[in-house]
Order: sequence, then C-alpha cells, then structure tokens
Amino acid sequence: MPQDAPATVLVIGAGGFIGARVATELSGRGIHVRAGVRRRAASAAGIDRIGCDLDTPADIARAVAGADAVVHAAYGSDAAMVRQCADLLAAMTRAGVGNLVYFSSIAVYGEREGQISEASTPVGALGRYGEAKRACEALIGRWVGDAVPAPRRAVILRPGIVYGTGSRFWIDKLVERIDSGAWGTFGARGEGSAALVHVDDVAAITAAASLKLVSPERALLAPVEAVHLVGPETPTWNAYFAAVAERAGSEALGEIGSGGLVLRRAFGGAAKVWRRLGLPGGRAAALSPASGELALFARRARYADDRAAALFGVRPAIGLEDGLRLTDVRRRLVQDTSPRP
Repeated sequence: MPQDAPATVLVIGAGGFIGARVATELSGRGIHVRAGVRRRAASAAGIDRIGCDLDTPADIARAVAGADAVVHAAYGSDAAMVRQCADLLAAMTRAGVGNLVYFSSIAVYGEREGQISEASTPVGALGRYGEAKRACEALIGRWVGDAVPAPRRAVILRPGIVYGTGSRFWIDKLVERIDSGAWGTFGARGEGSAALVHVDDVAAITAAASLKLVSPERALLAPVEAVHLVGPETPTWNAYFAAVAERAGSEALGEIGSGGLVLRRAFGGAAKVWRRLGLPGGRAAALSPASGELALFARRARYADDRAAALFGVRPAIGLEDGLRLTDVRRRLVQDTSPRP
C-alpha cells in the first residue's frame, strides 16, 4: 500500500444488519471499503461492492486480493460456518492478508453465569451456533500461530444482543411477537441479563479495531485479541421487552406465568409447522418463546467490558433509552434469520 493511499478493508457480510453499519463507519473514517455481498450492486462513495459468497472460493479469492484487512461480519447457517471460515483463512493466506476482525458471539460461553471475562471457559451446552463460533475461533488461533515469517493479527469480537434499526430478531420479530399476544414478561424466567449493545456502538468499535490493525500500532496488539461488545446497561429481559413494547406503542405487557408458558410451548412446535404450510391460524402459538429462548432469558451473566477501551480507546456508550430512541421500530412480518447471542 502506498504511504499516502488509504487502507483497503474488505467487509464480508456488508449487506447485512451489522456489516452495512461497519462499512459505512469505516468509509466515514477515510478507509477504502470493499463491501463483500452475495449479490453485487452499485457502489457508493468510498465503498466498492464486490460479490463475495462464502460458499464460492473464487468469490472469496477475488474479494480478498489486495485488501489490507478483512472484517468477517457475514451470517449464515451453523452447518456451513466452520467450512466458510476455513476457506476465508486459506484465501487470506494465499493473498498475504494478515489482519482479521471476526464476529463471534457470547454464545461461546454456553450456559455460564456470573462474571465472565474473555478468558472464561464454556459451561454446559453451547448449541450448534455456539459450537460453530467456538470452532471458528480455534481455526483463527491456529491461522495466526502458523504465520511464518510475517506475523498475523486477529481481533475476535464477541457481541451480546445487538439491536437497533434493522435488527430482524431483537427488534422487528420481537415487535411482531408482542403484537400477536404471544409475548409478555415472564416472571422469574425473564429476570436474566440482557447483554444489549446498540449496532452503532458495534460499528464504532469494529472500525476502531480495523484502523488499529492497519496502522503501526498493530504491533502493540497480541496475535489474537478477544473483546466483548456489551453496552453500558444490562437490564433484565423483562425490562427490555417492556421498553420495546412501549417504544412500539403497544399495550403494556402482562406477565405470562409458568402455566401459560407450558401451554404455549406445548402448541408452539405444531403451530410453526402449521404456519410454514401456509395454513390459517396459529400465529400467536408459533411466535411463543422456545425452550432455548427461555433458558437465555433466565440466565444471569455479566460480561467484562473494559477490553475495547483498553485496546482501541472506545467503549459502547449508548444506553437502552437512547438506543431505542435511535431505533426505527416497525411492524412487519420477518423470518427468524438474525444472529443469535
């Protein structure tokens, strides 16, 4: 890269909820952004769009070539995640690209509760998503360790519950569930910690990490740095649901007790199948909380939040009230395809 030329950062998944914000933030900071998307579209000022389907090695090779760093913010199926990560790392190796920001998740800690640091080990079941994220982290660790002679650097971001305009699961689908009557507060089962972080904070920290990787300060980073992304407030899930309902102009949520949850779970699976077949009715039952969600809503965990500030000089600053004020809450039918925690 010529001394006076801006660095080029490839953002994979730049058509998605998080990736699009990251691409815009990087461009605003003077970085030349190459936006990797499944379907190419017209480029915008400071952002060049390029086809980058992680299931197509030739796409990955073209997108990676000439980049100074890669931000992997793409979201896909759990089954394909590890293979896609391995293919990306192989392409980066061939292209001589040694800087990576990877979006992992707090799901890598499984069922662990209490105070959690980036060095904490998992407890209990991780689920397919958490297992895949942990396997990708291990791949990245080996990739960094195998670098000879040029050193590589990787920043692994572990965000909590990322919300904001365009969040299909934690905003749009949640509003649909509230309006359907399927949702409420869940008593003790909803008193777990909602490790929220607004997407604007996520984009700002990702940009700061990317800038450090392409600067001389890169040498100050450890080969692999893991960083939690959680906001300044951690309300209970019950409080979050109530705040979203208020922001959406919905009726105040009532509490759904254990008996109501049992009934909803009993009919929920059948209702989901019913709805997929295009048959009428069953909407509220299909949108009821699954057992895995209820386990999440009851889990009490606190995530250390000092690493982002220590490494990149910035920390999440948007609290829940301001975050929802910045969020476009719309009522629309959505499919459950958003990243999980």
